Amino acid sequence: MIQLKTLTAISLALLIFAPIVRAQAPVIAVVDFERAVVESQEGKKASDKFNATVQTKQSELEKRQKELEDQQKKLQNGARTLNDAAKADIQKDIDRRTTELQRLNQDAQKELQGMRDELLRPIAERATALLNAMAVEKGYTLVVDVSNPENNVLWVNPKSDITAEFITRINAATPADTGKTDAPKPAAPTPAPSAVRPTTPTPRPATPPATRPVTPAPPAPKN
Repeated sequence: MIQLKTLTAISLALLIFAPIVRAQAPVIAVVDFERAVVESQEGKKASDKFNATVQTKQSELEKRQKELEDQQKKLQNGARTLNDAAKADIQKDIDRRTTELQRLNQDAQKELQGMRDELLRPIAERATALLNAMAVEKGYTLVVDVSNPENNVLWVNPKSDITAEFITRINAATPADTGKTDAPKPAAPTPAPSAVRPTTPTPRPATPPATRPVTPAPPAPKN
């Protein structure tokens, strides 16, 4: 009888303590913050404007690259027919075009980085405030940003993913007069700019338009 009473008392204690344990259990949610910002209504408008600028820069750099390659071929093809003065003039033109192309590429990187920051930072800042409010409302103990490659998340239960609801809240809270742009949409899809995460005070560098390596033609052999 003593053992039975003891077991009964333990069972009652567990029943009383169980709700307390459940109430204190951590509630963890995951969100793809970068995707939420870029795929929001305002983020899509910003992406369209950004991508249009990327294509413009890309076209200009490709044009300059083609002109440089044409001069390199001209020098190579005329190695045996052009005189030394003509070869020297072409080589100077190649050097000038190479320097200009490198400078244009660097300027494009800086401009795109600044543009990305200008377009996405206001959206990311509003999204951060919304996410904080959402976490308090839902009683989350921890919210993990799975768009951050440094978080080492190996698996996520889809039930814990709040990205879709987060996007809905961003859209609902977007001011009616923001994000408007008359910039044309790009003819072909290009990667959207990365969002500024709430834990990162400065944005990651934007991906510049790619150009093929500039390799000046070797000096032509003397006759």
